[in-house]
Amino acid sequence: MRLRKALALSALLAAVVAPAAAAAPAAADVGNGSGARPAPALPSRARATCGDGKSTAFPIGARIRGGPSVYRTGGGAQSWFLDLTNTTASRCTAIHPVVVLSDEARVLRADHLRMDFDTPEGTLPVSLEESDRDEIIAVFDGGDAFSGYTLAAGGSLTVTVHLAFAPDAPTGEVVADAAVVQRRGDDGDWVGEAGGYRFTVESPRDRVQAGSLAHTGPQERHGAATAAAALTAGTALLLASRRLRRRKPLHTAPR
Repeated sequence: MRLRKALALSALLAAVVAPAAAAAPAAADVGNGSGARPAPALPSRARATCGDGKSTAFPIGARIRGGPSVYRTGGGAQSWFLDLTNTTASRCTAIHPVVVLSDEARVLRADHLRMDFDTPEGTLPVSLEESDRDEIIAVFDGGDAFSGYTLAAGGSLTVTVHLAFAPDAPTGEVVADAAVVQRRGDDGDWVGEAGGYRFTVESPRDRVQAGSLAHTGPQERHGAATAAAALTAGTALLLASRRLRRRKPLHTAPR
């Protein structure tokens, strides 16, 4: 779907999904098995343009996995993974993940964190922006250095993401959701999504069970939460669209 239409469609998603979810909670579009899986289709989903353009399902399956349950302020970077799978019979190019980070208190800022991601050319920083809903939008573009991932027909790849929090970052629970964008000239299409990575930011003085991993398996979502996630995705996609068109970083995570 076109990014400039994302907010309008997100509002429609909120109207369509919330009543159904209130009657029967839906599972988050994530998993904890091996390999990624395609996102389930929604009745209001626009036709994808990556692939044959005929399916109502997202052409890129996406899943967040392997992340730690706790990050320490001032600590070193920890890694998690974003699995991407091309479910179509065509090659998909210029694929950019966009991660949305939101904390319950809405006090997390872009300068509170550092996020990098691995590419075939090496590790690059994300570009960070703050939405008007006080979320952090992380665009995987490496400033001007990265033109996007390429997925062969039926192919898969895993993006390794490195995340760390500054000493003055606020503590508390944070949720990471992801959209997948295919850049098309000065515009782009929404071609995949993943969600459900929930973790806690704590100070070094707080205790944590060693070796624990965050929950990234299927979770129940009530109607209001599902609708909010749809609206968040729309905001993220609009910001990503502007970011990818400009190709000039507003804020690049400090190395």
